[in-house]
Order: sequence, then structure tokens, then C-alpha cells
Amino acid sequence: MQLVNINYFKLLMALSTALDLTGSGMMKHHVRVALIASRIAHKIGLDQDTVKRVVHASLLHDIGTITFTEKAKLEDFEAADTYSHCARGRWLLEFSPLLRGLAEIVHSHHDRWDGGNKTGLSGDDIPLASRIIHLADRVDVLINNSEYVLHQRKFIINKIIDLSGRVFDPYLVEVLLDLANQESFWLDLTSGMYEKLLPKEIRYSREKVSVQGLLSIGEVLARVIDSKSRFTHIHSRLVSKVALQMSKAAGFSPGHCQAVGAAGLLHDLGKLAVPEAVLEKPGPLTSKEYDIIKCHTYYTYRILEMVDGFEDIKCWASYHHEKLNGKGYPFGLEYKKLSDESRLMAVSDIFSALVEDRPYRLGLSRHKVEQILLEKVKEKELDGKWVSLLLDNYNEMYNLKDSCKTNENPIPF
Repeated sequence: MQLVNINYFKLLMALSTALDLTGSGMMKHHVRVALIASRIAHKIGLDQDTVKRVVHASLLHDIGTITFTEKAKLEDFEAADTYSHCARGRWLLEFSPLLRGLAEIVHSHHDRWDGGNKTGLSGDDIPLASRIIHLADRVDVLINNSEYVLHQRKFIINKIIDLSGRVFDPYLVEVLLDLANQESFWLDLTSGMYEKLLPKEIRYSREKVSVQGLLSIGEVLARVIDSKSRFTHIHSRLVSKVALQMSKAAGFSPGHCQAVGAAGLLHDLGKLAVPEAVLEKPGPLTSKEYDIIKCHTYYTYRILEMVDGFEDIKCWASYHHEKLNGKGYPFGLEYKKLSDESRLMAVSDIFSALVEDRPYRLGLSRHKVEQILLEKVKEKELDGKWVSLLLDNYNEMYNLKDSCKTNENPIPF
């Protein structure tokens, strides 16, 4: 089994950053919840491994929240129907052996202390990590980013105290009150220096992770990304399969092929910043809407840039809309700066988009797909070598679409 040396904590930080993308910019909800939760965990004397697990679960706790509408509802302190995204989060995390240990924590992170939860749990039966994250999550939701945080702390604490013993674990509330006496606790939450502060809470280092493990995390994120629109529900997985198959046909080593497959799964990570209304529009995009779409490759690049060990995957994933003639986006790179892997990813992405159904059309015929791809070669947008390889193996590549549908497992809840 091939291993990759990466900083696992930075990988989770990058994924949490992706989960905090919105149409109006970047939230910092997940990392702030992780910071609050880590302080509580340390204060009650949890061991280092447990603190680390609390932080990891905090960074991904809302992974089951897919759309902007769902995210907006959770910003309400008294949000109702929180179970769906918790159950969806557990379901998603169980797809990855590397993330599976966080699934039950995420499942219960909105459980009330006094019971009546759909999980059937109450009080001390709720995982301690879930209780910590629940409290940290609601504290962060109460912070108004347009007001000075020290002017808000009394209001926030009073809201939490009022629900102690009913919604929140009363012991953890007492611990929070002790922490809240320090101005630094609040100022850290609005300082913007989270990437500096949070690593101090846990010991982390580069770890050897199997490429298969990385692929499993990519599968989880691909399902989140593609579920933003019913028309892209298999796209990332199809691009990954096509890119991996092309890599094999080109004679890449098994590990190299898997790394390309992982890049395919993550290539649209930045689409988490694109409103669903744009993704699902049943007609051609306006120039302004197309400008919005263009941000997704930029965010893919910047998010994957956060992960040590992803230097190649970052480029392969995020350059899929660059063109050999330099007229692509977001960086306008010319052919000399585009690797073979980036070029094959561009071909894989366009082929997958052409054969898939879209809001404004059904998947295209083979004749039309070939015509479009060859025209893009002629216009020096795509590399003819990779287009020829795909067309020589067209039936095999097309059948990958059916294999994605067979293993579709649409997100429940």
C-alpha cells in the first residue's frame, strides 16, 4: 500500500475552510468552534488524544450541511430540525476509514442534555465530545461579528446559563463560565488568527496516510460538493474515474494514478462557494453568473494549498479550466505551465460535463462530444494527446458514468 506523508491536521483545517465557504465570502465557524471546544476539553483535563479527536470532529461537525439555505438556518441560535444535518454528517463520515471515528460525535452534536433526541440519548449517555461541540457551536452562533465581542459576552453567557441543565451539560457550562472570565478567550475568537492559535491546542505532525485513505476522504467531499445540485450528483466521482482510467492507459504507476484520482474527486471543492441558484440555472449563464462560477477553481487552489504534501494534487485539481492558449481561469496559465496531469484533468472534466445531464440539456451524443473536444483541440484549449487517448477508449470512459450511478448512494435525510 502506497503511503503519502501529509499534515493530517492541516488537511482537516483545509476541509473545514471549504465547509465555511458561502456566496458572500468565508465564514470561520468550524475553526472557531474547534478553538472553543479545545479550550473546554483542556480545562476539564481530557488527555491529548481525546482533545485531538474533539478538535477534529469540531472542524467537520457541520459537514452534513450542504446548501446555503441550510447553513443560514443553523445561524439561528434556536434552530429547529437540526437532526437531519447531524445524521447526514454521520452517514458521510462513515464512507472514510480515516474519518469514521468522528461519525458518532457528529451525529449527536445537537443532542439536548435533557433528552427527547432522535438519537435516543440524553445526559451522560451523549458522547462527551458531542456535548462539548454543541456548547461551543451555540456560543459561536451567538457572536455578532459586526459588534465588539467584549460588549456581547454578558448577553452570550446569560443565554447559555438560561439553557444549562436543559439544552447543555451543566458541568460544561460551569467550565465555560470560568473560561469566559478571561478577555483573551473572547478576543481570540474574533482575532482572525485561528490558524496560529488552534495548532497550539493540540500536538500534530506530518503523518503517513495511505493514498486509498486520501481517496476515501475525497469521496466524502465529492458527495458534499456534488449534492449542491441535483445535476452534478456524480460529477466529481466521474471526473475522478475518467482521470484515473486515462492515467492507467498512459502507463502511470498505480500510486500516481490514485493521486490523480484523488485530485479528480477534489477538483470542484471550490464550488461550495457557488450559490445553488447559479449551479441549477436551467439556461445559459449571464456574464455576471459566469464570473461567480469562475471563483470555484481559485478556492480549490487556495484550500488545497493549505495542505503540506498536496503540492501536486493542488495544481492537478485546480487547473482544470486553464487552457493551453492562456485564456482559461483563474490564473490564465499557458501550456508551458500546465503539467500532463493538469491537461488530462481538463479533458476529463469537460468530457464528464458533456455526457452528464444538465439543467438545460440531456447528456450529449458521442458524435457531439467528439466534435466539441476536437474543436477545443483546434482552438488550443485542450491537449490533443489526451483527447486522442480518451476518444480511443471512448466506450470504456463513457461506461464509467453508469458505474457511478450504480454506486450512487444519494445523500439521505
